[in-house]
Amino acid sequence: MNQSFRADKESAEEMNADAEGWLARLETALVTRDRDALRALFTKNAYWRDILAAQWDFRTAKGADQVVDWLVTDAVDAGVSNIRLDPRYSAPSQQSRAGHTVIEAIFAFDTAVGKGNGVARLERDKDGVVRASGFMTSLQELKGYPEAIDDDRAERIHGDTMNENWLDIRSKELNPSDTDLEVLIVGAGQCGLMIAARLKAMGVRILMVDRTARVGDVWRNRYHTLQLHNELCTIDFPYTSFPRNWPSFLPKDMYAAWMEFYAEAMSIPVWTETNLDRAEFDESTGRWTASLTRNGNACTLRPQHIVLATGGVSGRKKYPDLPGLNEFEGIVAHSADVRPTLEFVGKKVLVIGTSTSGHDIALELLNNGSDVTMIQRSPTNVVSIKQANLIYALYKENRSIDEVDIISVANDYDATIRGFQDFNMRIREDEAELTEGLEKAGFRTDPGYLGGGHFANYLHRGGGYYIDVGASKRIIDGSIKVRQAADIDRYGPDGALLKDGGVMPADVIVLATGYLNQEADIREYFGDNVADKVGPVWGWGEDGEMRRAWRPTGQEGLWLQLGGIPQARTFSKFLALQLLARLRGMVA
Repeated sequence: MNQSFRADKESAEEMNADAEGWLARLETALVTRDRDALRALFTKNAYWRDILAAQWDFRTAKGADQVVDWLVTDAVDAGVSNIRLDPRYSAPSQQSRAGHTVIEAIFAFDTAVGKGNGVARLERDKDGVVRASGFMTSLQELKGYPEAIDDDRAERIHGDTMNENWLDIRSKELNPSDTDLEVLIVGAGQCGLMIAARLKAMGVRILMVDRTARVGDVWRNRYHTLQLHNELCTIDFPYTSFPRNWPSFLPKDMYAAWMEFYAEAMSIPVWTETNLDRAEFDESTGRWTASLTRNGNACTLRPQHIVLATGGVSGRKKYPDLPGLNEFEGIVAHSADVRPTLEFVGKKVLVIGTSTSGHDIALELLNNGSDVTMIQRSPTNVVSIKQANLIYALYKENRSIDEVDIISVANDYDATIRGFQDFNMRIREDEAELTEGLEKAGFRTDPGYLGGGHFANYLHRGGGYYIDVGASKRIIDGSIKVRQAADIDRYGPDGALLKDGGVMPADVIVLATGYLNQEADIREYFGDNVADKVGPVWGWGEDGEMRRAWRPTGQEGLWLQLGGIPQARTFSKFLALQLLARLRGMVA
């Protein structure tokens, strides 16, 4: 813990005064472009993460010198002004962030094009001066285009004439003309629904399409016992919360029902049983020609932008190339397609893969009477569901979900990694017995990317972890057996042929091998040229941001809405603001 900051000796009034004083000095220094005064406001190794407020991207300045350079150019040019504490949110308070004890202050500000919120993390140096070690600014609203919520909601609903009602408007939205449609959203899962709701609230003309028969089928059609691993308090959708009597961890079908309800409640126009076949961008018109198949019939749409929202991080099932698997005479199925029934009772099942789906389906099969062996291909981070959800402690504080979303984006890459490492170190002691038991059972565990645990693995590679809801106990007691893939030479008609000459017999092989990410969708829908232009998707890029997520992809008019439920909600606002700014001519 940083000992230079004496927040434990300061009252709430003193912390408020420290924050107000620092923000006032910042504004004065910006007005005068006083580099020396600005430099005095930041620690030597401070960072400034800016999300759309001072420029139209996600960007981080590292070190006081670069922070000052960007402030006196980008921030001043963007018209950052009227910087003040935001009374809508919590007052400045002492917090522990990424190993530092800081005064955390949430502030508001104006820019030439809109309104923003930010977070300053302040420390008192040995000389008694309060300086920022972390600083974040984010655009939250465009002038003239507020989200139609709360005080800005519509008083009444009617169409072009007073005789047109809500149903008439819905009918028009479901049948857009070439000139009407501004954004086509592909995918009606959580990612698609959230960006659709944001854009609709900002007055953008949208249409969402999904290949399934009903909104929510992406969850209904998964394995039978699946339940969400995020607690209910973390997974609010934009503009609404869940019923107060719902369980902390939602079953998949309950969550699917919520998604269907949400689409209707938010008046989101959706075409189901619709597949995007191909799309080409015309630079001369600034529109896409999107060829679709709807209920078996071909049709064409010409949106200005396409948002690909075909999965949290991934969409298409991934089928590994396993030598000899085509010779296997039993059942081979992806974990997404397995529905344990009486035909599995007493059967020997090999589950290939040891991330979340592998564990969940192995436990489900075991509970339905199968003889299960998991085949581990690489080490896996395992954490109990209780410990895993401690990473969302912020959501259980007395804060609004909007405030949580602002704070959650305040870290730069280095602070994010330090926070994950600190969290992982704190829970390791409580997880020691679980880890030791798994290792003794022949299961290889993993500390996570850079020692950051399961969430670092999720952000780095979109997998490689299991949040334990029961399978680990059955591995430890031997009910679910574990075998390393390195022991297998190839597969044959009767199962796995081992390198030592033995045979691991199987009636069923389940491929719990995850999903391809949006790179595969981009290549299929938009072609090789666009896919090569976009490049790698997900994982941290060299700039410390998630690659191609929620920001320009490199292909004009193409955007990716990705992430788990909390991320999809938080970043859907930033993606929506970028689309709105382009559609209304605020940025090229």
